[in-house]
Parts: sequence; structure tokens; C-alpha cells
Amino acid sequence: MEHKQQEMLDLLDEIYWNEGYSYGIEYFSQFLHEIVKYDFAKILACQAKFPLGYVLSFILSTPSLWINFSDTDWIRIMSVLNPRPKPFSIEIFDAGYVDIHFLCKYMRLNAIELFLQQEQFSNEDKKRVLQYSSKVAIFLFMNELDLENLDSNYYLHQDELEKVRLTLISTGRIKPLNYTEDELSEYIKKELKVYE
Repeated sequence: MEHKQQEMLDLLDEIYWNEGYSYGIEYFSQFLHEIVKYDFAKILACQAKFPLGYVLSFILSTPSLWINFSDTDWIRIMSVLNPRPKPFSIEIFDAGYVDIHFLCKYMRLNAIELFLQQEQFSNEDKKRVLQYSSKVAIFLFMNELDLENLDSNYYLHQDELEKVRLTLISTGRIKPLNYTEDELSEYIKKELKVYE
């Protein structure tokens, strides 16, 4: 087991350090035959040391690894990424909360609420997710450039994301994130009071 873990770490390091300036599907696809041997949740946990933008690019460029995930799969990923770093001791663009960031920003799903509903996470875990979300709330929304990149050349197509989003919402466990920036900040503030 140790050996396989080390192989995965070496592979992820190699992909990150060789990336240079070429992000996207074209770059990551050359490593897919190797990456598929490993558990996606563990891959994300091991990449938490890399910058958030890089890890989001990795996810958006390798949809075959997660496109069929259920809400249960995403909850498992949340578990594997726990315990989280303290929100105020990390930079905004650290990747310790990449699952929350990805699900909120790109999938437009309320990953914050999903996390808070899980009994296996401690109140401290929940408080950290809320504090982090409060800190990065304005970055949990896509801008024009983000949308342009979802074109099936650079990253997967936004229509694909929408299909996955609707499938996940249809189970009823994950709700859509239907907030403006101000409303999201208010929602987070209100939830934080429960854990402070």
C-alpha cells in the first residue's frame, strides 16, 4: 500500500512540476492512463498542497474521473479531505477546500450546506468550512473568462457540467446554489452563528 501511495505522489508531483504554462485537457490527458489507477478522492487530498487554480484545472480537464459521481461520492471526497487547514492560516488560493470551491463555483451546487448536513463532520470541521467560504465568497462565482474556458477544448464544456449538476440535484440531497454574492455572504454569516 505504501508503495502505491508513493507512486501516486510521484506521479502527481511530476504532472504538477512539468505543467509549465500549458493547462487544460490537452496537457492532463497525456497522464490519464496513469491517473485512473488511483482513487480520485486521494488524488485530490494529495494535491491540496498545490495552488487551488491548478487543482481546479486538473478537475475541469479530467471529467472522465468524476463525471459519474453521485452525491455519496462527493461526500466521501469531503471526508478524505478532512481535517481541513485552518481558514485563517492559509492563503485564499490554497487547495485544502477544493471540493467546496469546485462544487459551488463550477457546479453551482450548495456544497456548504451538504457539508453541514453530514453528521460525521465535527462542529469544528463545519466552522472551518464556513469560515473559509466566508473568506472566499466572492470567488465562488464564475466570471466571463471562467465560462469561456468551459468550451471542451481548454476544459470540459459547460453543457457537460450542467448535465452532471442536474443529475446531482435530482437526488434531492444536494441543492442548487441559487444565491447572489451578497445572499451567499448572508447565508454563511447566519450558519456561522450556529457554530460560534
